[in-house]
Amino acid sequence: MHEINDYLYKAHSKLKSSKKLYEIGQYADSVSLSYYAMYSAATAMLLKIGISTTRHKGTMNEIYKNYVKTDKLNHRIYANFAGTQSLRETSDYSAVVDIDDKIANIKIEQAEEFIKEAEKLIFN
Repeated sequence: MHEINDYLYKAHSKLKSSKKLYEIGQYADSVSLSYYAMYSAATAMLLKIGISTTRHKGTMNEIYKNYVKTDKLNHRIYANFAGTQSLRETSDYSAVVDIDDKIANIKIEQAEEFIKEAEKLIFN
């Protein structure tokens, strides 16, 4: 349980950093950290059920298989996670990134929701 709590702490820390980056207009970096906040929470969710992955795609697949297909996690929340991963890849690896304050704010809100749901699934 200690490692699970560490990943949840990391999720909250990444989310806090995402918000700080948003405040100073670094929207692409804010989106990247919103994704990593969700990813850390997803890692904690998988550890709760004894699964460890080494790749982002593996984490996505296992979350879908173990939480979405079993109706434990709402598909919309999962889709937000997957969409944020795609946007994070664009923001991290493209020379020109078109992410504005509205998109970054939506991703922060989605990360907050994902973490909240992850904590419910882990602790209830």
